[in-house]
Amino acid sequence: MQPAISRSFFTTLLAAAICFLAPLARAHEPKPETLAAFDHYREKTEARMDSDLLAGHFLYIDRFPDPRRQEIDAQLRRGEYYLEQMHTLDDDHHSHVPGGIIHHWIGIAFLPGVTLAQTKSVLEDYAHEKDNYFPDVRQSRLLSQNGNASEVFLQFYSKTIVTAVFNVNFASLTTDYSPTRTQVRSCSTRVADVDNFGAANEHELPPADSRGYLWRLCTWWHIEEKNGGTYIQVEAIELSRTVPFAFAWIVNPVIRNVPKTFLSHLLSATQKAVAKKSATPNGDAAPSAPAPPVPPAGWDKKTRTGP
Repeated sequence: MQPAISRSFFTTLLAAAICFLAPLARAHEPKPETLAAFDHYREKTEARMDSDLLAGHFLYIDRFPDPRRQEIDAQLRRGEYYLEQMHTLDDDHHSHVPGGIIHHWIGIAFLPGVTLAQTKSVLEDYAHEKDNYFPDVRQSRLLSQNGNASEVFLQFYSKTIVTAVFNVNFASLTTDYSPTRTQVRSCSTRVADVDNFGAANEHELPPADSRGYLWRLCTWWHIEEKNGGTYIQVEAIELSRTVPFAFAWIVNPVIRNVPKTFLSHLLSATQKAVAKKSATPNGDAAPSAPAPPVPPAGWDKKTRTGP
């Protein structure tokens, strides 16, 4: 079979599979045992972060041997990203999530000549996330704030073969460990699929009609100012539905690659937003302008996957 024919066959098969899966994904909300497994995984992941912090490892790469850490640092200083798929083990075993899949990735970038305060001001500027992270974020609002704790609303937009839009509420907590180290933790408290996006009858689907592309999402930003700039690290875990076995070999590799692309976009957009803000007087945001296009899915010019 010729390569062009192979690609055409695969694309056609994938499109057919997703079109077939779309109606199957309706009327499917996560079961209690699925959510319990995700919560357990999240708790184990946060326990690992706490252990790393006690060991003096604020960034994930701090746990690596010096030669490997220096190699990654040189990569970051060349303007590249470090991306790695993660797996939080439970008693040395992979976690079982009945009826669901957990996607777990970490990404790191280095912003030369940028301060922690400038970076933090972008990550906590929830009202402007729709501008800073367009087109992945279409709406953003700060719902409430109490000290370092915030309630935030974001509307996520994703278009591949199918268009998926989600309304998500987050509980966000900022923890300042030192003048040079900050963590921003955000976990979803409500996720709703959006139907007929952009139309007059755009509306949320009830939980029982969830397509299952996104059930839960948590992100942890670690920001550290040192070495003449600021390191930004984002770790994300996402819960989605499983797919029928007959289509798993086609669809699962695509589903599993989405978080990697999402993190690449997230790091790139944050880098641009921080650079824009730090270039204006007093760090104030410049007047809004049309956002640059996000690189297409599969773009990896500046990324390398970790070991």
